[in-house]
Amino acid sequence: MKKQLGSARLIIILVALLSLVAGVLSYQVLFAEKRMEIIRTFDQARSVDAFEGKTHNGERFTETDFLGKWSIVFFGFTTCPDVCPTALSNINGMMKNIEPEYLKDTQVVMVSVDPERDTLDKLSKYVPAFNPDFIGINAGLEETQKLTKSIGVSFFKVPGHDDPDNYLVEHTARWFVIDPLGRRYAYISPDQTPKHKDLVKTVSEDYNIMRDQAGDIHAAGR
Repeated sequence: MKKQLGSARLIIILVALLSLVAGVLSYQVLFAEKRMEIIRTFDQARSVDAFEGKTHNGERFTETDFLGKWSIVFFGFTTCPDVCPTALSNINGMMKNIEPEYLKDTQVVMVSVDPERDTLDKLSKYVPAFNPDFIGINAGLEETQKLTKSIGVSFFKVPGHDDPDNYLVEHTARWFVIDPLGRRYAYISPDQTPKHKDLVKTVSEDYNIMRDQAGDIHAAGR
């Protein structure tokens, strides 16, 4: 009889232990912080330096226009043969796949790294073709250099063989995330997308995770 009672107690203890382990594992699965695959946050958020430019609609645009919103910022130029149109198409796809609550306070900005040729008229035809809500910026060479240095972007001309005016612009192809406090917050390297993953789907999921983890500390105006 005692032997049977001892066995019963042992079974109860084992069941309780298994339940406890299962509960801990379930908690870890449900509440463990999700990891992003492409988006990487900077170790230290840094405020964007003061600069001034104009939107493709001719409106003034400065570092203060990053405040109160999340911004996806890409640096490119209208005569870019492949990287820029691909990036803007992918960003447009991303915007269609992020959570609606995050979509409403996210703006997309393309800053021209070819301000000499990218007139506001050119930008007004080029940028909205990918999405009418996207904003094209021409800040002139000096102001653009201020902004790129502040964010960590490089760009330089690559002269044409026969015509010096027929040049290309080599530039950083990353996308950058500016938070509602006007700080360089994260970056996206499209070329680091795992081969078996879809870029648009992956970056959309990463953006949702990033915003979830950022919580309310970056709420507009705070």
